[in-house]
Amino acid sequence: MADLKIVLVGGGSVTWTPGLVGKILAQPHLGGAHIVLHDIDAEALDLTYRLSMMHKDKMGSACTFEQTTDIDRALDGADYVLVAISTGGLVSMRADLEIPEKYGIYQTVGDTTGPGGLVRALRNVPVFHHLAQAMIQHCPDAWMLNLTNPLSALTRTVNRNGIKALGLCHGVLGVAREYARFLGVPVSRLAYVNSGIDHCSWFTHMTVDGRDAWEILRERGVDEWLSLPTAQAAEDEAFAPLARLRVGLTVGRNLGALPAIGDRHLAEFLPTFLQGKENVERYGLVRTTIADRAANYDAKRAEIHRVLSGEEPLVVAEPTDVLGERQADDVGAWIAALEGKTVIEDNLNAPNIGQVPQLPLGAIVETRGVLDGAGFHPLASPLPPQLEAIVRPHVLREELTLGAALEGDFDKALTILSSDPLLMRPEDARPMLEEMIAATRAWLPQFPA
Repeated sequence: MADLKIVLVGGGSVTWTPGLVGKILAQPHLGGAHIVLHDIDAEALDLTYRLSMMHKDKMGSACTFEQTTDIDRALDGADYVLVAISTGGLVSMRADLEIPEKYGIYQTVGDTTGPGGLVRALRNVPVFHHLAQAMIQHCPDAWMLNLTNPLSALTRTVNRNGIKALGLCHGVLGVAREYARFLGVPVSRLAYVNSGIDHCSWFTHMTVDGRDAWEILRERGVDEWLSLPTAQAAEDEAFAPLARLRVGLTVGRNLGALPAIGDRHLAEFLPTFLQGKENVERYGLVRTTIADRAANYDAKRAEIHRVLSGEEPLVVAEPTDVLGERQADDVGAWIAALEGKTVIEDNLNAPNIGQVPQLPLGAIVETRGVLDGAGFHPLASPLPPQLEAIVRPHVLREELTLGAALEGDFDKALTILSSDPLLMRPEDARPMLEEMIAATRAWLPQFPA
């Protein structure tokens, strides 16, 4: 692996870089790889670089590290490009969340769909387009492993440029573990098929030791629990593992499917739940505010400073979690598999080559699949019509979003927002979009003032 070059774009991220580096260093097949951390923020980059070197030394890894703010230098000769960025950071995200509130839309995350997800895509799609163009010049055969939201739209942008790209999201695995915890079994005893798109994914089939999961849930009183007022339901300790799935279960029991993602994300793809603050409170949805995000970032930075100063010990990553199962977002395992060193099965966000026949070919869809030295091999994961009715419109809007973002076309962006299920009143679409673009114009140079 001495010649393997792995690049982390957004390498100054205190949220992502420590974990990603740790998983690469913990992967025995990647010993000796050269890891390049790239970021436009030199100060943040230096912080994560020093932490990475400490991590390397503690693990006795033969990997080497480099930091740079020069994207061409970083990409030159790369084999794998990992991307975890946020164009405009929290400043731009504030407008994504707070402006829609004036129009009655109370987004829980605001990074994938709805007005917040749309404008975030308008900012990030051109960045990923240029990144793909740079990869064509400096490392045309490299794989991109994308962790940036909106995951599907950005991964699709890179693939449309001819670069191989896959998306990683830990949501489905995390939710599968929550069902397993509620059922009192290891996740290995769940057999399931998940299908959809990132943050709007469903378990179309799930069995536990051969028994249908819905049957077991109903035996344990899930219907009665879902009928309780939110505050009362929250006090039921038996259902605590399913607490963040109430919206998805409420919808899914009428559709014959289990939600494969938590309510914070799924609710943004559905009407009703985020339309008006009273609905958010009624369904007990937890919103991640800018203040929450800022506090999280500050806490992570402070933790890194304590580790670097010796006030706090560095906790190194392990190849597997405490249950002996693969960790989420395990970029080390993905790279080792794509290098032909091993074969793994994981949750993939990958181009649709027929694994979800109800959705357009080339769209980024979320299913289980196998990774090996020949690439990705998704498992057949058809969507029943009732789920297609939810997912497909978002896929179509996503494709329109790429065109609007790259062309700087306000009218195209307006058509996307006008058909979004979160919109409360059609007359709100134009003024809301105008206000959101004006507030984030520093990161939207393609849109005329």
